Amino acid sequence: MTETEREVRSAFTTGSRLDLGGRPVRGPVLAALLTGAYPLEAGAMPALRLDNATVTGSFDIEGRTIDHVIALRRCTFELPPILRMARLVGLTMPGCRVPGVKARNLRVGSDLVLEPGFTCTGVLDLTDATIEGTLRLAGAVLRNPNGAALLGARLRVSGSIQGVAARAFGEVRLRGANIGGSVHLTGARMANPAGPVLEATGMAVEGNLMCDTGGGRFDATGTVLLSGARIGGDAVFSGAHLHNGTATENHVLVLPHGTAEDHTVLDADRLRVDGDVKLDAGFTAAGAVGLRGARIGGHLLLSGATIGRRDVVARLAAAFASGTAVDRVPVALVGDGVEVFGDVECRGAVNGKIDSDGDRRTALRTYGQVRLVDAHVHGSASLSRARLCGPAIDVLFADRLRVGGTLFLRKVRISGSVRLQNAHIGSSLDCSGARLIKPRLRPNGTVKPSLDARVATIGKDLLCSYGFLAIGGVRVRLVEVGKMATFGGARLGGRTHPKHPVTDKSLSAYGLTAQELVLAFSPRRPPRGQVVLTRASVVSVIDGPGLWAARGGIDLEDFSFTAITSHPEVSVRTRLAWLRAVQPDFAPGPYEQLAAVYAGGGDEERAQLVQLERQRRRYAELNVAGRMWGRLQEWTVGYGYRPWLAMVWLLLFWLLGLLWFNTHVMEKLDADVNPVWNPPLLATDLLLPIVDLGQDNKWRMVGASQWIAGALIAVGWILATTAAAGATRVLKRG
Repeated sequence: MTETEREVRSAFTTGSRLDLGGRPVRGPVLAALLTGAYPLEAGAMPALRLDNATVTGSFDIEGRTIDHVIALRRCTFELPPILRMARLVGLTMPGCRVPGVKARNLRVGSDLVLEPGFTCTGVLDLTDATIEGTLRLAGAVLRNPNGAALLGARLRVSGSIQGVAARAFGEVRLRGANIGGSVHLTGARMANPAGPVLEATGMAVEGNLMCDTGGGRFDATGTVLLSGARIGGDAVFSGAHLHNGTATENHVLVLPHGTAEDHTVLDADRLRVDGDVKLDAGFTAAGAVGLRGARIGGHLLLSGATIGRRDVVARLAAAFASGTAVDRVPVALVGDGVEVFGDVECRGAVNGKIDSDGDRRTALRTYGQVRLVDAHVHGSASLSRARLCGPAIDVLFADRLRVGGTLFLRKVRISGSVRLQNAHIGSSLDCSGARLIKPRLRPNGTVKPSLDARVATIGKDLLCSYGFLAIGGVRVRLVEVGKMATFGGARLGGRTHPKHPVTDKSLSAYGLTAQELVLAFSPRRPPRGQVVLTRASVVSVIDGPGLWAARGGIDLEDFSFTAITSHPEVSVRTRLAWLRAVQPDFAPGPYEQLAAVYAGGGDEERAQLVQLERQRRRYAELNVAGRMWGRLQEWTVGYGYRPWLAMVWLLLFWLLGLLWFNTHVMEKLDADVNPVWNPPLLATDLLLPIVDLGQDNKWRMVGASQWIAGALIAVGWILATTAAAGATRVLKRG
């Protein structure tokens, strides 16, 4: 032994700490001391406690059982320590510098302390190791840029992993690791641009996974893999910064058209978290975040997050401006099949508190598509004031989404389309004040709806009011709404730039069912496109002049309702004028429906006016003869809806007959009878069919009197029959 090594042996015997001041000591000598190669005096209490030593040669205790404490501080190793399959009571190496550590299957009976200032310039290999305490890496530096910095596959730690403010340059692999406590990577910085920076697929953590801020910001350059991981507490990435993810091809399995452009920075597919997943408070992901099939027992918090690559927006905006459909869809958040047992919260906080609308400065921002296909949120989901940027694509693609409570899209700002086909919302879909611009384009360059919720089910209300704007219009085809669907004051259709394409349908509500439907659009901003209400069925309708000024017209075929009103209230003649304006071609259904509503409310006069207009328009579209016949019916009997008019005409013709026969006395038809000439009775007898007053067939009608008598008989039959039919109709309605 050298003089220095004898000092080390003496200090080892008593377990005292020795500062070598940088002097060298051979690794084999230290290994021999620990394994009993040098006999110790009786009563010795050995422990290896060295400071500032330079360890030369190989420190190799592979497969050995060491019953002595090893405590090395600020020591430097020339070669990687070999600890494979060793069994140690305890090992602390704070401030040490090593070119790597070979410790596969190592077993430590207490904490493994590699903090602070521990520096490893090779691989820290803890594969299949067992640590019966805590793995302490706080402030440690692991540097192996061309490979793995930490290999901890199937690592078992009874306590926690403490990696606060650690630095890792190279892959950190914790695949299949089992951690009895929590994993603390608060303020850590990790970098591996060539591949995964944290590979923790299948990792099981009994406590929390903390990758947040605290004395520093968690920063990961590369992809964080948590696929299939199990977290017993919370998964916290609050304030974290993830960037330079790995590009993958065809990673998203379901796309309506085209392929996915996916640069994943956080892959948490099939993640199981019993608590909350926090991607909030300044969380930044310059790439895609994957939560496919994840199961979150608490809340998913996204308030204040920024997800996606900003550089994709300029390309998408240029495609929209040129009317070109996008075939490569950039993806920001993929939550297909995710199940959240609490709420999804994307609203920003105001002074630490979250109100109903949140704060636009700290709400979620995404660049690219947000996918929630087949997702299930047991609570409510709030994206109020969020900013979703994806021009010309489905920026929120959530077919078959299930939300137990309310889906809040209040005052959201969306560049792109929202797709909620076959969605099920337990309470309300609240889009009040939302602004949806630059919708998705079809392959032929035409505009798709800004909000597409066809065949959705909404338990309570559909709210698209209070400044709601949808440049591409709204499609709620075959949607079932439990209570109210309102578009009061909404702006549907139009363009944000003179050269942008325009939608052909501003509102497609084919087959919509609801208790109340509000279509009170501003007259100054009517829908810029067709409004389709075909086969919609509602109890009550509230409309206004803005609806009937829709620039693409209104399709009302089989639209049924039981009450209709307007604010302010309008006359029936105004409604008929609206119908004429939007239906240049006559269709009887809307008139029959409106008349039935008035009649059902006991307003027979208005119902009559509607029916008269219906008949007037019906005959107006016939040929010349049909139009003349229609005019004749309108003037004489009001198409049978004004039987009193027939009585007026009967009286008029009776007066004409009276005046004629008063000055033209006819001869008796039979000399054997002596009837009394009575012009009033004669005119009455000629006009009234069936009734015989003893004047008809008693006189010889010659000349003009013969024609006048025939005319009176014909008019009598026509008018009397019409009057009887009208009276019968009145009695039936009564």
